[in-house]
Parts: sequence; C-alpha cells; structure tokens
Amino acid sequence: MKRDSFIIASGCSLFITGIIYALNFIYPSLVKLSVIIIVALFCICFWTVYIIYYSVVGQKLKKITQLLSEDPGELNPSLNGLENEIRKLLRERREELEKIHKLEKHRQEFLGNVSHEMKTPLFHMQGYISTLAENNIDDPEIFKRYLDRTEQSIERLIRILEDLDTISQLETEELEGEMEPFDMVELCREVLDSEEINAQKKNISLILMNEQEKMAIIGDRFRIRQVLLNLVVNSIRYGKQDGETRIRLKNDSDTVMIEIADNGIGIGPDHLPRLFERFYRVDKGRSREQGGTGLGLSIVKHILEAHHQSIQVMSTPGVGSVFSFHLKKAPHYSSFA
Repeated sequence: MKRDSFIIASGCSLFITGIIYALNFIYPSLVKLSVIIIVALFCICFWTVYIIYYSVVGQKLKKITQLLSEDPGELNPSLNGLENEIRKLLRERREELEKIHKLEKHRQEFLGNVSHEMKTPLFHMQGYISTLAENNIDDPEIFKRYLDRTEQSIERLIRILEDLDTISQLETEELEGEMEPFDMVELCREVLDSEEINAQKKNISLILMNEQEKMAIIGDRFRIRQVLLNLVVNSIRYGKQDGETRIRLKNDSDTVMIEIADNGIGIGPDHLPRLFERFYRVDKGRSREQGGTGLGLSIVKHILEAHHQSIQVMSTPGVGSVFSFHLKKAPHYSSFA
C-alpha cells in the first residue's frame, strides 16, 4: 500500500509542479519562481498527497482487499446463516411439493378404486334383477340362484361401505375404542375357531402357539379381534392346499408380540411397500374372485396405529408370509397370568 501511495503522490506532485514550471517559463512576467521554490512546492505536494491517500483511500482499499480474501463464512456470519435458512426453506418446500404430488396421485388412484369396487357389485345386481324382471322364469332353482347372487352382491357392497366408514372414523379419530385388559390367548382361540370351516375347505391347519395359558394385554378387544380376523382370513384365503396358519404369542419386556404366519403363496418385494394402502391388491383378479374388499390390511394398519403400534411384514414368494405386531401388557400382568 505504501508503494501505491508513493506512486500516486509522485505523479500528482510532478503534474502540479510541471504546470507551475510551465507557467513560469511561458509567462515569466506573471510568475517568477526560482528552482528552489518549485522543488519546495513539489515536496509539499508530494507529502500532502501521500499522507491523504495513504491514511484515507489506501487504508480503505486495504480493508476491502482483506475482506475479499477472507472466507465468506467468516466475512459475515449472519449472511451465512441467512443463506443456510434459505436453502433449508427451499428444501422443505421441495419436499412438500413432492408429498403433495404423491398424495394427489394416491387420491386419484383411491377414487378410481372406489368407483371400480362399487360398480362391480352394482352391475351384477342390475344384471340379475333385470334378467328376473324382463324374463318370465318359471324354474324356481334359477330364480333362487339369481336372488342369491343378487344378495351376495348387496352384501359385498355393504362390506365395502362398512370398511370405508371404519377407515374414515379411524383416520379422523372419531372412533374411540374402549381400552380394557383382556386375555389375548382366549381371543386368538376365538378367531381361529370362527375360521375353522373356511380352513377345512383347503385342509389348512390352524395352530396357536402361546407361552402361557393366559396373556393379558390392554386394548380395544373388538378392534384387535378385527386385526386378527383380517390377518387370519387373508392367510387362509391365499394359503396353499394342505398348508397351515399359525398364531404365535411371545412375551417381551412390557409387550406381547403377536405373529401370524403361513406357508402360503407369499408376497413379492415390489408389493410390500404398498401392501397396507386402501384397495391395493397383489393379485387383483384373484382377490375380487374370493370376495375381498381390498380394505382389510388398511384397517389393520389404522387400528394398530390407534393403539400406538405398527405392523411389520416379511414375505417370500412361494414360501409364505409373517405379519407381526406388539400390544402393551395389561397392568398387574403377572397376577392376571
């Protein structure tokens, strides 16, 4: 910086004294200055310009140079923090937009699925009733068969509406379950007994594996029964001939683990992430053929979330599936057991 100040001061001094010398040479009658005086003027100009430039302009330029050479983060921490906040907000907005697009896609799929699921039984009902109304059918067996099929379609439509209503209530938390202690072993036996006839059609063995004769948990018994029933029904529905469905109860520290396993057809890894979505089906044709609404696993997920629990699934195509979840033990569990 001193070098720059010297050059600037020298240049300015030479320029000023040069003008004075030129005037002294051109107009000797007006300006009469000796060489000593001109040299003195040069020195005065030099030191004046040098001091002013070095102390004011030079120091400011020096500070600017130092600031520019420093790390931007050290230059102004507040600006660096503001930049980070802006980047964070942009990232959050981007993530929100992605979630909105994903939810919109699922909404469109859901509306399409609801429309399709409800049209199927309605069209069947319309076809059977129109056939009975427009044709003079004298055969009582055919008449009864058509009425039975119409009734089945009505029942399926009612199940879809009931399941949708259940999911809606669970999602909006309008459905407040009655939390109470009950015996999980007894409930599992009750569910397996209720599905024994359906299991016998495929010669599927129903097995209960419990560590203790009584295992008390705290929860909504009716809703937990829905969970078990949906999982057992699915296990039988997609089980192999001469296969088995097992319910296993295992003690953890403060919970009971419930595991429903089978050696059925299994589920491919591509389907597992969406398995608990409403109306999502692994095998659409087979599921509808067997009368499922496509809402059972979604109901299972919502009921367990209402109990502050989650469900896990492991499955291998051709080997079988395992669904598991935990429920909290009832207070004074040891005395109950």
